[in-house]
Amino acid sequence: MAGLGLLVRGRHALYVSALAALLASRGARVWESHAGSPPRVPRGADIAILESPLPAELRALAVRGVSVIVLAERAEPADALAAAQLGARALLPKNCTLAELSIAIRNATAGGQAPHRPSLTPRQREVLELIVEGLDNAQIASRLGITERTVRAHVSSVLERTGVSNRTQAAVAAIQRGWVATLLLAVALLAVVTSAAAAAVETPTALRAALTREMRAAGGYSGAWVHDGGSGRTVFKWRSQSPRVPASVQKLVTTATALDRLGAEARFETAVMADGEVSEGTLDGNVYLHGSGDPTFGTSALNRLAGLVADTGLDRITGRVLGDESFFDTRRGGPASGFGISPYVGPLSALAFNHGSLVPFARGWQTNPPAFAAERLRVSLRREDVAVARYVRTGNAPADAKTVAAVESPPLGSIVRRTNQVSDNYFAEMLLKGIGARSGGAGSTSAGARVARAYAREAGFKAKVVDGSGLSRANRVAPRDVGRLLLDARKQPWFEAFYGSLPLAGKSGTLHKRMRRTRASGRCRAKTGTLSGVTALAGYCRAPDGDAMTFALLMNGVNVWAGRRAQDRIAALLASYTGD
Repeated sequence: MAGLGLLVRGRHALYVSALAALLASRGARVWESHAGSPPRVPRGADIAILESPLPAELRALAVRGVSVIVLAERAEPADALAAAQLGARALLPKNCTLAELSIAIRNATAGGQAPHRPSLTPRQREVLELIVEGLDNAQIASRLGITERTVRAHVSSVLERTGVSNRTQAAVAAIQRGWVATLLLAVALLAVVTSAAAAAVETPTALRAALTREMRAAGGYSGAWVHDGGSGRTVFKWRSQSPRVPASVQKLVTTATALDRLGAEARFETAVMADGEVSEGTLDGNVYLHGSGDPTFGTSALNRLAGLVADTGLDRITGRVLGDESFFDTRRGGPASGFGISPYVGPLSALAFNHGSLVPFARGWQTNPPAFAAERLRVSLRREDVAVARYVRTGNAPADAKTVAAVESPPLGSIVRRTNQVSDNYFAEMLLKGIGARSGGAGSTSAGARVARAYAREAGFKAKVVDGSGLSRANRVAPRDVGRLLLDARKQPWFEAFYGSLPLAGKSGTLHKRMRRTRASGRCRAKTGTLSGVTALAGYCRAPDGDAMTFALLMNGVNVWAGRRAQDRIAALLASYTGD
């Protein structure tokens, strides 16, 4: 490393200074540079070591002929490919050892040697170029007009002849060793899209061209719809009227229906009811723990409820504690699990307790939620010096039972926020059953789905609603109809609660690790959706002039990770759109 010229540049001054000092102690000539200043390469610098760079910054240094090594928070294969596509010679985690960094520096300085070029047929070279672009087998087959089986055979041959074990390694090697003739064009196109954080999209024509490029690569089972709040017009449509599997974007339908039918301030009550008379602190009869579908009810609320019962002066119950879940049906799951308990949801019950989990008492799910909750109340009452004579059971409170004490859930707006922020399947399915029960029907998934479909008709969009969470692939909605839902929501008194429930790009919920250091970060709120072969994103982006860009991206039959990257680039474009 002695005499080698190294530029160390990054976002965190302390990290950059410490690394620069360490490299200087090994005999290297080192320059420090911080991300706030323009990226310049000092005369004599052979290699630039960049800590967490923006894509445009990385590319700006790479095109000047200097070898670039990226130090990032993570160094997964997909990240290595993205860095290589932008011109990096290597990607390492920030906590790498000095030995690992030294090897990367040595390899980068040897980059001028002519690399071995594998012997590939013209078709294999085409396949490799499309792997570099990030296309999966189905997309490559569509692009080249061949079958997926043939694509798989070509991919296997490419991996064998390039001496690597997977597609990502092949793409990185092809870029860094110059095997792909179209590299500069591919990188240039990628740089245009990924640098959307730095350059505004100024015209509808430019926006449509960029979005068309992204959606064409997403395949024939994907659709998009974009509305410009400034002009009041739909500025982009791509197969927008074809219904798609929405995955967890279905939760937008569920939560909007709940807010519309019940209001953001609605609360759900869990009560202790008695069927006998109290004399000198003794209840001659039973108490019933009656649930009304509060998905947040758990240990804290139950202990508070037990304390309220004790505060009435009650110190003995001659009968039992019975768990009453009669507000809902007894089906523990939704359609995706055959109405049984789903590991992606948990057991559903009007008397929900601790999300249906046995933790911290045991592992797994509760098989009988109302009995489990009743037993926990019996234990909590005993701690409050209220004795219960007999063992717990389940049962419905009689019509003349009197309420002894009750606790309420947080407001519905808070429940909706939890549902959408972390994409909570349990909360969504509980809400859908609750909608059905509170709208004159049964507390069932199908009754809630009927209410949601009725809401959709009233709001001016169509949706096939099968469950509340989006786990069922039988749900269907077109991108245009998701967009209409989002536009109608803006007119409603509950919009603030709905809008605030959506994850914020780069900041919160299921988007907290996505779109960082792009124009979308802190400017786009959207609901995510993921199933095998399905990825979706729908919500709002704030353009530079303050206007809202409303969008829905539903991608079916895609590589989920590639689809997410496309969605992130689209969101960055929308957040930079000036509409001039």
